[in-house]
Amino acid sequence: MNTSKEKLTITIDKRVLKESKLVSKNKGIPLSRVIENFLRFFSNPWVYCFKCGEKFDTNKGEVCPKCGWIICPKCKACRCSLDEKTAIPIFYMRKVYEDLLGGRVK
Repeated sequence: MNTSKEKLTITIDKRVLKESKLVSKNKGIPLSRVIENFLRFFSNPWVYCFKCGEKFDTNKGEVCPKCGWIICPKCKACRCSLDEKTAIPIFYMRKVYEDLLGGRVK
């Protein structure tokens, strides 16, 4: 892992910055680390399989042609293997990722 750092200048909503600094301070996490972690995830998103718990890179996962979900490379699970009651909360958790990333996970 490259440990060299580069200065970044960004412009964001004043209120968002103020609130983020407060939360960051309360959690003891430097705001620069929060931004770096998000950018790392943004450029190379990963998820945990809802069935076996395996962590995998979404860019390397295949999409099921039937349900449109990413297939776990370990256990081959996708939406097709879930009942409706289980699939609904997983779907909305996925929506959180998509909202954060500004688009589909894959």
